[in-house]
Amino acid sequence: MFTGESDKAWKAYGRTEPYYGVLSDERFRKKHLTPRALEEFFRSGEQDLDFFLATIRRHFDPQFTPKRALDFGCGVGRLTIPLARISSEVVAADVSMEMIAEAKRNCERRSIGNVEFVQSDDRLSAVAGKFDFILSYIVFQHIPSRRSERILRAILDRLADGGFGCLHFNYTGPGSWARRVFHHARKIVPLLNNFANLMERKPFFAPMMQMNRANLNRVFCRLQKCGCENVIVRFTNHGNELGLILFFKIPGA
Repeated sequence: MFTGESDKAWKAYGRTEPYYGVLSDERFRKKHLTPRALEEFFRSGEQDLDFFLATIRRHFDPQFTPKRALDFGCGVGRLTIPLARISSEVVAADVSMEMIAEAKRNCERRSIGNVEFVQSDDRLSAVAGKFDFILSYIVFQHIPSRRSERILRAILDRLADGGFGCLHFNYTGPGSWARRVFHHARKIVPLLNNFANLMERKPFFAPMMQMNRANLNRVFCRLQKCGCENVIVRFTNHGNELGLILFFKIPGA
């Protein structure tokens, strides 16, 4: 598999359909993106963040409010913006500079100035320091499993003692064996995705949005090696792509 292809596709979405790339709903395509749809888009980020923090407070720390937070795979700032409103400092990382540029504009429109934007790689080499909260939602599913594991190690290295993680992974998806093979082939066979786009009535050069599944054995092993004693799991289902959100605390303060 060409491991860089998922990055290329994401960057292409950043140039052409940044909001649809984050939430694949026809309301969020450029041609349909009304002010009302945009309001619904960002309201969904507020609702998701409320759920994430409520889960942490219910199971780990009733008083928790992030001070320094990392939003990995920030996209156009759907979660970054509400996170910045309650945190002292937010670092927002994304592989697509086009997505980052749009996220910056969205923050400027809302007079939010406590966000540092950085371009990410598998080592998070541009992300400095430690965080008491690291969030990544509907991101890892677009990254091949082996790369996700490298990124997970880098994320865990940046969690401060006593810090909380909230990470989302897919683990299975819809369709027959033949459908899964075809999906994989679209990633690696030249032009196959383009002709599949035509069959699906999409633009010929529309990038493929990869849907990858995590190796949960390796994910849980990594968390256990970091000393996590409790992991709270909440299942997700996005178009029959089954996943889970992991809530955990790094031992310490």
